[in-house]
Amino acid sequence: MLLRDNRGMTLIELLAVIVILGIISSIAVVAVLQLIEKSKERAFVSDAYMLYEAARLYVGAEKVEFLPARSSAALTYRQLVDEELLHPLQDPFTGNVLPPETNPSYVLITKGEDGSLNYSICLKGETKQICTYSDTSPEVPVEALSVEQIRDR
Repeated sequence: MLLRDNRGMTLIELLAVIVILGIISSIAVVAVLQLIEKSKERAFVSDAYMLYEAARLYVGAEKVEFLPARSSAALTYRQLVDEELLHPLQDPFTGNVLPPETNPSYVLITKGEDGSLNYSICLKGETKQICTYSDTSPEVPVEALSVEQIRDR
């Protein structure tokens, strides 16, 4: 008599468990994909900071001569790689190395009236960029670098 009361699970109970596990796993997949996308965005911003740091090293080595106040100079990605201040960058969104020969990325260094140097970045990946669409000043100041500055190319 005790054996009759200890039956297995019904088909409906089994299907309910499978559906619940499917819902939980789909939520987990979406969360992991969002996490991967955010890490790619942070890596792209990190690449922009590397451009900035390489430009600071270039200026610190006194390789840039500035005119009086309110002058500027652009250091290209290619120049920084050629000077061996920066290794070629890998685009985190595609996984490909950005070729220094054809990539238009640069750092704009501007000397203010008070003699301070201001750095602005324009980093262009294969599918994304950290540049505005403005014709007058497309560079993004270093202080404003964030994942919110990433745009589709």
